[in-house]
Amino acid sequence: MHLEDLFTNRRRQHDPLDALAAQIGELRRQTRHISRTLSHNAGDVAGDLGDTLSDWGHDAARQGAWLAGVASRKAVQGARAVQRDPVPVIAVLGTAVLLASLIARRR
Repeated sequence: MHLEDLFTNRRRQHDPLDALAAQIGELRRQTRHISRTLSHNAGDVAGDLGDTLSDWGHDAARQGAWLAGVASRKAVQGARAVQRDPVPVIAVLGTAVLLASLIARRR
């Protein structure tokens, strides 16, 4: 309680500084409220983003494992095919070496 409240006849009427102080107080209260709300919302967004990224990571790992399995099976099939008949592989490699040497000589 202030002394001005006790002596109402002496209290200043409609002091612009009091009105300004009240506005500043209200602005501070609103700023605190906005800050708390933004902080809370940022935490929620960060949590949701973390969950989404985690899900994407699990999906990518699962698809990567599947692709690695497919590549491994295809590599084994290719190795068996080369063991059975190596002539096509030798022909392809020889053609690639010949083309590379021809292109290198042109430069």
